[in-house]
Amino acid sequence: MSRRIVLVTATELPGPDVELPVLRAAADRAGLVAEIAAWDDPTVAWDRYDAALIRSTWNYFDKVEQFQDWADAVSGVTRLVNSAATIRWNSVKTYLGDLLAAGVPTVPTTYLPPGEPIPLPRYDDFVVKPTVGGGARGARRFRSADAQEAPEHVAALHAQGFTAMVQPYQKRVDTDGERAIVYFGGEFSHAIVKGPVLSATTGVRDAEPHPNPRPYEPSDAEHAVARAALAAAPEAPLYGRLDLVLDDAGAPIVMEAELIEPHLFLGFAPGADDALMSALKHLPGW
Repeated sequence: MSRRIVLVTATELPGPDVELPVLRAAADRAGLVAEIAAWDDPTVAWDRYDAALIRSTWNYFDKVEQFQDWADAVSGVTRLVNSAATIRWNSVKTYLGDLLAAGVPTVPTTYLPPGEPIPLPRYDDFVVKPTVGGGARGARRFRSADAQEAPEHVAALHAQGFTAMVQPYQKRVDTDGERAIVYFGGEFSHAIVKGPVLSATTGVRDAEPHPNPRPYEPSDAEHAVARAALAAAPEAPLYGRLDLVLDDAGAPIVMEAELIEPHLFLGFAPGADDALMSALKHLPGW
C-alpha cells in the first residue's frame, strides 16, 4: 500500500506556490499518494497521512503562536517535516543569536523587544525588520542621512506586537548577491545567487522577492558555514535553505536559515524534486 503524504500550504497566500504541483508530481513518481492541504484549515484530518511536508505556510507570520501550536498538535498524529521543534526554533529570528552563540558566522543582530527603549542605530547603513516574517516583509534599510526615521519604524513594529531587530547592511549583497544553498537529507542539492531584495533608493523591498536568480556553485567555505547552521538546529532537518552573504572581508556569513517553508528554486535544478521525495522516503523509521 502506498504511503500517503500531504503537502502543507495555507488558506491565503501572497502569491501562488509554483512548486506545489512540481512536488506533487514528484511524489507520484516516487510511489507516494500526495494531497495538498492548508495548515489553517480546521477540517483537515492530519492523522490520515503518513507524513506532512510543510511547503507554503506563508501566512503564519501574523499568527506565529497558532502555527507553532498547530505544529505541536500535528506532530502528535503524523510525521511532521520539518519537525515541530525545528519550527518553534526557526519561526522567530532570535535563532540567529543561537547560531552566533554556536560559533556559526552570522550577520550581527541586535534585538529590541516591545516596551524597551529604542536606542539610536550604531551603523551608517543598517536594516530594521521584525523577528517574525519572510521575504523581507516589514524590513527597511536606513542610512545615516535618514536614520532618524528608524525609531519610528521600530515603534511601528512594536505596535504590531513584534520584536524588532537591527542588523548592519551587508554591502557586498549589492555587488556579489545573496546565496541560497539547498540541502536535502543533509546532502547538498543545488544553489542559486540572487540580487539584493531591499531597494538601494527606497530602502524597502522591491516587487520581486527573489531578484535575478541564477545557478551558483558554492565554495567550500560557504558549504562549511551552511552545514554548521544546519547542525545547530534542534533536530536534523530533512530540507533546508541557507541564505548566505559575504561580509566586508569576503567571508560567508548566515543571513537566514530557512527551515520551515522556503522556496526551493526547483526550476534551477532538474531532479531536485525527485531528490527531496527520495530523502523523505529514506527517513529513519519509514
